[in-house]
Amino acid sequence: MKVLDWKGLTDRFLLALRVHEELEFKIGSHYWYLGPASDNQGYEDKKGWITYQFYSDDIIYIPSENPKVIMNTKIQGKTLLEHFIEFEEKANNKNESNRFK
Repeated sequence: MKVLDWKGLTDRFLLALRVHEELEFKIGSHYWYLGPASDNQGYEDKKGWITYQFYSDDIIYIPSENPKVIMNTKIQGKTLLEHFIEFEEKANNKNESNRFK
């Protein structure tokens, strides 16, 4: 399995935005998801993206389809891209350590 570097993870984030794929990441102890607003109840007629906690009313609407705006949107002092990269790096490190057990 190939582990992506910072550029690879940034490209993966941008590809997900381009093809309207939902992304998962973790902020603190909560999992967050980022997806097209139009795919979510109550936002069907809106352009842009939303990020939300599963089983929670915490929703952040990003009224833009510009990838730079989306990836640079900040939650708790870090951009969504930074949160995504940290989440993926931790997952990759966990997979690597499990591989050698």
